[in-house]
Formats: sequence, C-alpha cells, structure tokens
Amino acid sequence: MDNKLYNVAIYIDYENVYKTLLFQYKNLLRLGFFEKIHKWCKSKNLRIVKIIAYCNFDNRDLMESRHQTRLQEYGVSTIHTSNRGKNYADLQITIDALNDMYINENIDEFIIMSNDKDMSPLLNTIRLNKRKVTLLTVGSNFDFALCNVPDEHITLDDILNIQMEEPLYIERIEEEVWENIENYARTNLDNVAKSNTYLKHIEIKYYVENQDTYSSIMEYELYNILKNLYKTNKIFIYRYEYRNSDFYAIMPTIYKEEAMKLNVITLEDVVDCYDFDSLIKKSYEEFW
Repeated sequence: MDNKLYNVAIYIDYENVYKTLLFQYKNLLRLGFFEKIHKWCKSKNLRIVKIIAYCNFDNRDLMESRHQTRLQEYGVSTIHTSNRGKNYADLQITIDALNDMYINENIDEFIIMSNDKDMSPLLNTIRLNKRKVTLLTVGSNFDFALCNVPDEHITLDDILNIQMEEPLYIERIEEEVWENIENYARTNLDNVAKSNTYLKHIEIKYYVENQDTYSSIMEYELYNILKNLYKTNKIFIYRYEYRNSDFYAIMPTIYKEEAMKLNVITLEDVVDCYDFDSLIKKSYEEFW
C-alpha cells in the first residue's frame, strides 16, 4: 500500500454550488461538506494544502450571515467575485489554478468543484501538464461530456456518504444557539419572578431575523436548528397574543412547568405540532 501523502488543492465555484443546493433546500454547512472532504482526502492519502471558495458574497443570505467569516473558520480561503458577470468566477478559478500549477510543483492533484462546462479547458490544461485533475460535481445539472475530461469524476454524494465519528461543526453551532435560548429564557423568567414584569417572548421569526448575523449562520439554517431542537424536545412552542394577532414563541422545555406556575403561559397555549418545514422552505425560497 502506498503510504505517500499527495498534496491537493481544491477550487470551489461556490456560487454555482451554493445556488444549485439552494433550489434543493440544502446548504453545504448542514451537509457537513467541509468536514467530510477532509476525511475523504485523508482516506485517499491526500493532504489538502488549500481550499478556495469563489463567490459573490453580497448575496443577501450570505452577506447577512457573514458567510465569508464562517467559511474561513473552516479553513477555507474566500475570493469575493462581486457582481462581475456569470463567468467571472470561472475565469478567476482558471487563473489561480493555472498559476498554482506553474509556480508550485508540490501540488500533485487539483480538484475543481463546479458543474460548469466552461471548466473543460482548465481540466484539459492541467492534464496536459501531467498533473492529476478531479472534477467534483453537484446533483445532476451538469454536462456529462465534461466528465470525460478529468482523470477522475466524483460527486457531492460521494463525499457526503462519508461517515463522521466526531460532531459536525453545524452541530456545535446548534449547541451555541441552544445555550443562547436557554440563557435568555432563564433571565426572562427570573425577571418575571422578581419584578412581576411581563415575559419577553422569544418570537420565532423575530429571533431568526435578528440572530443570523450574531450566529453567522443563514436564516434558513437557523430554522433548521430550531427544528432540530424542537424534534429533540429541547424547546417547545407556545402561542401568545399581541395586538389582536397570534404569534409563536420558543422556550426551553425544562422551563415549561416554571413558566406555567408564573402564569406567563397556560397549557392551552402550548402548540402540539409546529410546522417548521414550511418555514424552512419559505426561507430558502426568499433567496432564489
């Protein structure tokens, strides 16, 4: 068995990938892509020397959640392509990959993550220079003729099928969100008990709209996190009225009994089955 480590550089047409997944109601953070690509490479004796994501990070969902910062926490370099046209990211990837190929002989393999057929000349050029090139595609919306150009073609599903023993980064973010909710609710209940003040409700939509920047996570992914907390019974949903309109709020399940004793909610207020899926779907569609 060859135990030699081979250096690999990964170039991601992130806008192409992100928008493809957006229409599938998915995102790379929830899928655990960045953790799994590291594990996949390790299983192939590949050492990642760089990962670069090319995208117009002014897309509203990415900008509001400070997505560049979140990617950098994964060890991903980011190139902001601005609004310079559809092919600008392709051109920048081509320039950077060829530049790395010509000046860095230590890179043994190039992985290009894109569905764009315009990548064909780049893939050909890398092969002609006796470097291995792998194409990583997403879904089925790509030119199948493109798959004949690289030395190897893999799909996003090949990466996502990797099993992880350790928690995904998104699961740690979920824990941070849970702690934020728990601490805020605890403070609110203490204030009600001590000062007989009104309860400050953690209204679902208001919370998400104001938390995405603080948590550096997209709005639709925050809804996903709340859904998971709800499914695992960490939080419950209750209804309250404000100015003759019904609103829905979240509260840690561990405080349900205390909240009822303080008469800030009643058993009739508790929602038995809350539809987070519709909220998640609607949130994704806002950014189409």
